[in-house]
This record gives sequence, structure tokens and C-alpha cells, in this order.
Amino acid sequence: MERESLTLGSIETEEITQLTAFKVGDEEYVVDILRIREIIRPLPVTPVRRGPRFVEGVISLRGSVIPVVDMRNRFGLGPLSTDSSKRRVIILVIDGRVLGLIVDAVTEVVRVPRTSIRPAPGFLDAERAPYFMGVCYHKERILILLNVRNVVESEEAIDVMTASELMGQP
Repeated sequence: MERESLTLGSIETEEITQLTAFKVGDEEYVVDILRIREIIRPLPVTPVRRGPRFVEGVISLRGSVIPVVDMRNRFGLGPLSTDSSKRRVIILVIDGRVLGLIVDAVTEVVRVPRTSIRPAPGFLDAERAPYFMGVCYHKERILILLNVRNVVESEEAIDVMTASELMGQP
């Protein structure tokens, strides 16, 4: 989608990106809405033996078996200690494969100019670069753009940084 604005008699277009924002722990992340097939309430998870360490198991959704990743576990956070009624499963398509991410809450759809998504100074650390693609500001919040492909393909533990750490702020 493009938004048009008039600037000094000429038409300037700015590409708008839609991102889905969600919370895991105290941080808010975003993924490109074009990757998302749907968002559902959690379903019973069937554990899978000998699967990747980070895969909690599979769910059955309208006849399809979908692997799911609990993002709290993936980021090394403990179980949710507060009300879990806001937990959701984001069903995504990554490289043609369907996958579910269990998150603490889905907060909103964010529309931002593509040019407002910036790499953060903390991304200079090569160990963290694969998991976080960038950051953007929206309604006075810093949102972390997650690289879902790398999060689910890596077997390594992910050191979750806060948004202020990613931005190089104390």
C-alpha cells in the first residue's frame, strides 16, 4: 500500500508496512502481517518426540498438523505467572511451511512507513543480529522486528535484549 502526500507541488509516495505487534514477557515484537495466516486462541499441544528442542509440539487446526513454538520458552523466560487469557497462537507461513508461535498477547496491527524501520546500534553484535531485524517507533514505543525464520531454525539459546538495550540506551 502507498500513501500519497503533496510536497511542493509534486506527489511523493511513501510505502506503508503493516506489522502485527505482540508481547512476549515485557517486550513487544512485530512481524510482517503478510507472513500471518491467522491468530487463534491456544489449542491443546501434542508433544513430539525427537523434534527440534524449541518446538513445543503440534496442534491440529482444521485437519492440518502445525508445529508450535512457545516464544517464552524460546527466549528463556519462565512460565507465564499472570493471567494467561490473552495468550494467542500466531499462525505464520515461513518459506512455505506453516508454523505457530505462542505469544503472551497480540496487541495491535501497526502501520508504519517502511523507512521508519531501522537497524539498532545493538545489531552490530553479530551474535544477536540473526534474531532481530530492526526496530521501529510507534505511539512512543520501540517495537522489535523479529526474524522469525532465524528464531525457529536456530538451535541456540536466544539472549533476549530489551528494546532500550538494542537501541544502545542504559
